[in-house]
Amino acid sequence: MAPHPSLTAPKITIGPDPLKPVEQMDPYKLCWCRSGKKYKWCHFRREKQNESNVFELEQQFFSELREGYCSHPAPSPDSPCSTTIIKAHTVQKKGGLSAIAEAGHVLTVKPIMKEMIKTEGNPQPRKIGVKKASVFPGFCSKHDSDLFKPVEGKSLTLGTQTAFLFSYRAVAYEPFSKEGQRQFTLNMREADSGMPFWNQAKLQSFLYDMINGLELGVRDVKCWKDQFDEQLLSGSHDDFHFVAVRFDSILPIVACCAFHPEFDLNGAHLQQLGQDMFELDHVTLTVTAFEGNTVVVFGWIGPQNGPARTLADSFLAIDDSRKADALVRLLFIHTDNVFLRPSWWASLSESSQEVLNDMTRSGTHVRERTGAEFADASIKFITADIIETVSG
Repeated sequence: MAPHPSLTAPKITIGPDPLKPVEQMDPYKLCWCRSGKKYKWCHFRREKQNESNVFELEQQFFSELREGYCSHPAPSPDSPCSTTIIKAHTVQKKGGLSAIAEAGHVLTVKPIMKEMIKTEGNPQPRKIGVKKASVFPGFCSKHDSDLFKPVEGKSLTLGTQTAFLFSYRAVAYEPFSKEGQRQFTLNMREADSGMPFWNQAKLQSFLYDMINGLELGVRDVKCWKDQFDEQLLSGSHDDFHFVAVRFDSILPIVACCAFHPEFDLNGAHLQQLGQDMFELDHVTLTVTAFEGNTVVVFGWIGPQNGPARTLADSFLAIDDSRKADALVRLLFIHTDNVFLRPSWWASLSESSQEVLNDMTRSGTHVRERTGAEFADASIKFITADIIETVSG
């Protein structure tokens, strides 16, 4: 692969310009925090207001998140949406989640506010019931059932159609997830009530940068969804590519996500995020189980030989006995929509757990993402072999 042009492009500033906190201002001018409200109704005397309850803000967000919508692009008169928006599973409950569940539960790495505060920003995986794991209200009952039926049975044939459906479900989830993160961050603007002014300024500046970054993310994933919608409706998958493998056993991990591949599994830099001159490749990654085997599917719409293919090929090039370890690293680095078998996590050494927990913060303000963490094969997490490889 020729070097992606984004690697030499200048980085952009996330926001148009940084916040300029002002302790006192005209009450009828727009507030310095850029909430869109006038100062009188926003940060005026905020330090004298009652302290915010961050748990209530979180619950407000969860309540808003439950409303949902159907992600099918063009319901026709012959196939209209049903009236019920369901909790659609990004990883199927039967087979995928149930294959790694213990006593009806799996572990999720997605933190909640209570655990973030309790652990001072270092939360551990927590238990969640399989009925709630991996769900999002992103499809009506009819289209969820009709669309994903080929990948919801007991068995699975790896091929273009099934790989496309796994990828489609991932790109349907990501806009919902990114928009949810954006809305939660907007809600957190109220969390500085009762704080001294300079603490307000620090929190609002941090949230402002996060919101601008999330808005770029929302824009990107909606573009991915548009591309997949077009292929779903046309039935043509000429620009869709995939790499899929089947392990000889069930791995203790399932996941569903989409992301920009920034490094391959050798640590080579594939493309640079944070620039706005060149379009970036995306890739979806689904890990689930069928008939006693774990199936892994990389899928993307775009160049046959771009960063997505390079990432998938770097996975194929790893010795079969270490592919499962590389997969675990990749998932912990790139997504929180990943679920674990509780006893497997408990069996890991404290140092291995610490390494993986650190990877969940990769690419955030607390941990810079590097190629070294993708290529690090020093820790062994899982032993499994490959029994089938298919690409297209």
